[in-house]
Amino acid sequence: MTSLVARRFRVIPGALLSIACAAIGLAPAAAHAQGLGQPGSMGQPPGGGFGGPAPGGSKKKGTPKPAGPETHAASNDEAQQSLQTAEPSLPADPTAIPPSIAKRIGTDVDEEYATGLGNKVERDFYGPYYQEKSGSYRFRTLFPLWAERTMPGDRASLFGFYYNRRSTNVDADVLFPAFWRLRDHETRTTVVGPFMHREREAGGKEPARHDNWLAPLVFEGASADGSGYFHVPPLLTFTQHSAHDGLNIVGPMFCKWKGGPNCDVRTADKIDMGLAPLYFYGKDETSEYEIIPPLLHYYHYSDIGNKSTNLWGPYLAEHSPEGDVFNIMPFFWHSTGKNESHTTLFPLFHYGYKGSERLIVTPLFLSSKGEKGESTFVTWGYARYRGRTSLDMITPFWWHYEDPDIGLDTKLLFPFFYKSDSPRHEDTVVFPFYGHFKKPGLSETTWVTPLFRHTTSSTGWETDLYPIFYSGESNGSSHTVVAPIFWDFKKPHSRSTVALPLFFRFSDDTSVSQLVANTYYKEKKVDGGKDWEFHFFPAFSFGASPTGHWWNVLYGLAGYTQEGSASRMRLLYIPIKLSE
Repeated sequence: MTSLVARRFRVIPGALLSIACAAIGLAPAAAHAQGLGQPGSMGQPPGGGFGGPAPGGSKKKGTPKPAGPETHAASNDEAQQSLQTAEPSLPADPTAIPPSIAKRIGTDVDEEYATGLGNKVERDFYGPYYQEKSGSYRFRTLFPLWAERTMPGDRASLFGFYYNRRSTNVDADVLFPAFWRLRDHETRTTVVGPFMHREREAGGKEPARHDNWLAPLVFEGASADGSGYFHVPPLLTFTQHSAHDGLNIVGPMFCKWKGGPNCDVRTADKIDMGLAPLYFYGKDETSEYEIIPPLLHYYHYSDIGNKSTNLWGPYLAEHSPEGDVFNIMPFFWHSTGKNESHTTLFPLFHYGYKGSERLIVTPLFLSSKGEKGESTFVTWGYARYRGRTSLDMITPFWWHYEDPDIGLDTKLLFPFFYKSDSPRHEDTVVFPFYGHFKKPGLSETTWVTPLFRHTTSSTGWETDLYPIFYSGESNGSSHTVVAPIFWDFKKPHSRSTVALPLFFRFSDDTSVSQLVANTYYKEKKVDGGKDWEFHFFPAFSFGASPTGHWWNVLYGLAGYTQEGSASRMRLLYIPIKLSE
């Protein structure tokens, strides 16, 4: 019961402080400033908080140091090396329970509060009055009017809504929820309603600083190292800065800088500022820019390459070591460079040169001269090019192109006439009646109307009259087709001929098959001679082979067959054996 009472009174000041800070909108800042929930703060004072002794709070002079070697924090390299080289080992008795753990078994009191307790606890209980002593720790309460916790150098008291604490590093006076006065080492904080003032004296590595808040209207703070802030949310004003950078926002105005104590284009190394969306300006160590959207203005300068761009609506100027540009868009365009210049007055005139090259463009003509002396002239209905090759165009329909290096001469009268001659080909087309295509020594093709074609080549010839007649010969093979009644395909070792509907003949080096009307003849080469047969449908058929012969009347109504010394006859389709 005593431990529960002590823990309950320990958390009361911290809870009251958190609720009050949240009510006035200062909870995050106050928690950050005073370290709420950390040792030495209102929620958990260095002395152990209200209701329990602090770790080491009852430690007396002459207390022996703990057994074992003194240890110090090692650097990362030393720690990593020790982890790599240390031999793993087990304790002498792995199941032994350390005394500090054994002492806490069966209780939920934090070790932090049990540290200052002595071996003997004295308790007195007289109705609403309760007192507890243990070593240098004492707790007293007259519930619910008053409670007090004392230990050497640290005292905390609670009188209704008033909390008071005095210790070496932390002091507190709280009249919940209207008034707060707190001290944490060198930091002092005073809260009266929505107003907060915090001040920290210089100490250790922390510089002196102060903060003044009137939540939620004004927030201001500054530090001796040159950093600070000033926020007025209702006026959309937010500023934050350090000795070398910062950001200021006042409504639509903003300024962000680096390399200086304040927003000054003369001292900052890098700065961006503006009045959104009307004006933007910025610069760094090598470049500078300016943008004014309503005036269509953009300016940029860079020390790297000594380049600049300046735009004001239709006016554009650019500068670089390679040249300059001056435009009034979209009518006037002018650019210059080393040994070159270009000027355009749209849509009336353009003139430009680069070295020995020239170009002139007007609505009436185009004239240009190339680096190697080639020239082009274009006007309405006529165009000419002279260089390594030549081209003449009269109207869009007549073209004459020459390439003397390969002996090419091409003429075109679109879409009726085309002629192209060179050592490799001779092509002539009179569309759609005549076409002649020749590759000297290889092939030659002549078209008369789209239906007749005659081709000769080094391998043969072909004559076609679409879609009826096809005839030709190539590499010992030939073909003749008169569609749709006659087909004849001849190869060096075979031939197929069809003349519908009365004649079919198929032959190769070993056999012949032929059908003429109602007669059929077939022969093929066999050992000792040939095997042949003849049919006169449906009357009779006969045949012979190197070993015998045969004949039939009406497919076997009467017939005779001899194979060597064996013979047989057919009578009324019945086979009769005559000899073995």
